[in-house]
Amino acid sequence: MKRQAWIDYIKLLAMFLVVVYHTPPRFDTAHEVALFNMGAPVFFFAAGYLFNIAKQQSFVSFLLRRVRQILVPYATFFVIFYALWLLVGRRMAGPEEESIGTLVPLWQFLKGTPDVVLGPFWFLAALFTMQLIYYPIKRYLKGYWPLVVSVLLSLSLFVLPNTPWMQLWNLDKALLYMPIYAVGNLGLQAGGEGRLADRFSFSSVSSSTLWFVMAALGLGFLIVAPLSIARSTAYVLAPIAVVLVLPLYTAVCKWMDSHHLMDRLALTVAVGSITYLGLQNYLIGVIKIVVKRMLGPDVLDESILLKVLIAVAVMILVYPFAVLIDRHLPWLLGKKLSTL
Repeated sequence: MKRQAWIDYIKLLAMFLVVVYHTPPRFDTAHEVALFNMGAPVFFFAAGYLFNIAKQQSFVSFLLRRVRQILVPYATFFVIFYALWLLVGRRMAGPEEESIGTLVPLWQFLKGTPDVVLGPFWFLAALFTMQLIYYPIKRYLKGYWPLVVSVLLSLSLFVLPNTPWMQLWNLDKALLYMPIYAVGNLGLQAGGEGRLADRFSFSSVSSSTLWFVMAALGLGFLIVAPLSIARSTAYVLAPIAVVLVLPLYTAVCKWMDSHHLMDRLALTVAVGSITYLGLQNYLIGVIKIVVKRMLGPDVLDESILLKVLIAVAVMILVYPFAVLIDRHLPWLLGKKLSTL
């Protein structure tokens, strides 16, 4: 598939929202749900758009490619940060972190549920599981059926028991967000040529109006639902609300691409998204310590402006690391050659 530069902007905007979400202070529950769902889950949409079943020779070759592109960086980044956590991270975080057993992060890593070390990598585990489940669905079902099955699998969380095995390799999140992945992958024709997402643009007044109305409904649900209905119900229905926002989200990114607003930054973040995902929490932590020592312990409690400024600073600070790793250490990302 020819490179679609607007996908870079999708990832840039989503990554910025991920960083903002992880930066203190935290909002109330409703706004946290909206902010989170317009960040990390949107990466599933981009991944779905880029998946082409016609290029996969067999499930084995597909699996090996997923292992290289997802599990290799999942493992290499964990080894590095696990070593740093053992050496200095536990002491820097304080008594609560020091009380965690030495092997706990390793066990979480093997289960595909990273938390203590590289918590944001839940996304890689969920993406790996999601793609393995989606592959046979796309292989044997045509038209809109992959989307229908994905929605049903997502809604099945209403009835599936919340047991530990559902969390292995983030199976619960893989099922939850599969409709977002399926919408990104949905083809316009039976042969899969083109994508539904190709229609998401400000090409006409009628379509633009529709995107804004859908986005208002989706965002409205994400903000209001946690305050009005059971949290578990809002959680399962959130991906459907995200789908309503995706046309406007995509149209905005295509507009940014057409005006070449931040081409180089968007490309670097897209190529180095795993690097951004891995480093952002640690840089947020360092900046938080510095800011509190300079301006006082309570400075981050209410300042939303400071939250955004720190997020911008983190995006800038990770940039050279993303370039460095892609150019000189691409094996960390499961790549052979530099993309930048």
